[in-house]
Amino acid sequence: MIGQVVVGIDGSEYSMSAYKYAQYFAAKLGCELKAVFVVDSRKTELPIIYATGHFDYAFARTYIPPDPELKSFYTKIKKDLEGFASGCLKNLEASCGEGKIPFVGVRREGLPSQVLTEECRSGDLLFIGQKGENARFARAIVGSTAEDVVRSSPRPVMACPEAFRPPEKILFPYDGSPAAERALQFCVNAFGTFWNDFLVLSSEEEKGLTERERRYLDKHAINHRLVTEEGSPIDTVLEVAEREDSDLLLIGSHGTHKIRDYILGSTTVHLLRKSPLPVLIVY
Repeated sequence: MIGQVVVGIDGSEYSMSAYKYAQYFAAKLGCELKAVFVVDSRKTELPIIYATGHFDYAFARTYIPPDPELKSFYTKIKKDLEGFASGCLKNLEASCGEGKIPFVGVRREGLPSQVLTEECRSGDLLFIGQKGENARFARAIVGSTAEDVVRSSPRPVMACPEAFRPPEKILFPYDGSPAAERALQFCVNAFGTFWNDFLVLSSEEEKGLTERERRYLDKHAINHRLVTEEGSPIDTVLEVAEREDSDLLLIGSHGTHKIRDYILGSTTVHLLRKSPLPVLIVY
C-alpha cells in the first residue's frame, strides 16, 4: 500500500510532467502527494577564490574576499530562486486542492540528488523528470541528477518523460534476477489491479515467468500476458513497448550482473536515457 508519493520539482517541463504523473497516481491510489523543490546550492553559493604565487613551492593559498557586487549578485539569485520555488509549490498545492489530494510542499536548498534521496524517505515512491533544466544539453556520460537519484534512492523511482499520458498499460522486462522479483512484488503490492494490461517481456532463453510466479499473479488477480523475444532486453524492450502501445516500463534496478552493470552502464541506465515512456525502477 502506498501512503505518500514524492515528486522532485525544479520548474522544468520534465519536472512538471513528473508532477502530473505523481498527481495521477496520488488521485488513483488515494494517498498524499509531497512536492520537493530543491534550490540548487551550486547556483546560489558564492565561489571561493584563492590566489597563490607562481613560485610558491609550498602551494600556500591566500583567500580573496568576494567583490561586493559579486556577493550582491549571488544574493539576488538566491532570493529570486526561492521566490520562484515558493510560487511553484503554491500553484501545485492549489492544483491538488482542486482534486482533493492531500498535499505537502517542501522547499530546500542543497544538491538536488542528495536532497531528493533524503526527502523521499517519508514516502513510498519518488517521481522525477528524466531530464531537468539543462535538458537542451546532450548527455554522453553518467552523472545527471536523475541518474544520481536512481543510483542512490532508498525508494522506488519513476523517471518521467517530457509529455504526460495516463499510464494504463505496463511492460515488465523480466530476467529472473532478484531485482526483477522485487520489482514484481512491489508492483503487485503497491498497485494491485491498477493496470488494464500487464505485459511480461522475456527472452527466448529465459522462457518467462515460472509456474510459481504465475500463481503469485493469479492469486492477486493480476491479468497478465507473456511475450518472448530473441536477443537482449536492452535491444528489444523499447521496440516491444512501441509495438504493444505500452504506457510505462517496470524494471529492477540491476539485472543478473549488478557490479558489471553499475560500472559499464546497465539496461536501467539505457532506458532512463532513451525511453519515451516513464520508467519505474525498483531496488
